[in-house]
Amino acid sequence: MNKLITLFAFVTLMTINAKANDSCKILFNKQLIFNGVADQETSVASIKEREFLQKDCITISYKSEHTNKGWNRTFYVNSADDRNLKTVTVNKQSGSVSVKASILNKVKEKKQPVFIYTTSLPTDKALAARIRVRRIFICKIEWN
Repeated sequence: MNKLITLFAFVTLMTINAKANDSCKILFNKQLIFNGVADQETSVASIKEREFLQKDCITISYKSEHTNKGWNRTFYVNSADDRNLKTVTVNKQSGSVSVKASILNKVKEKKQPVFIYTTSLPTDKALAARIRVRRIFICKIEWN
């Protein structure tokens, strides 16, 4: 029972602190399109509307104040109807991932925005099963 209370307190603190301290940068071909705090509902980035080339990429750099070992961070790139376009997992709390921009071509043609989220879970499956996962909104990408 004591371990359960400690775990609950730890997860609650992680959720509260994630909102206040985590930051993110999003780059499109090394050009900064978003730089801000995670979990802000008004975060918007924009990309010029054009056909994406094979070499075009979007880089997400996430910095977490927590450096818990044994936790993975997962990034989700979703369409406006919450359909997953790409999922990338890294084996640490802070880091960078790159995705090809060509995955956005279909939603760009429909002029729909793209939403980027993140979650964090421990690698220990028993501990992960007891944690309530909340995805954190990073930003919305719109088309110019």
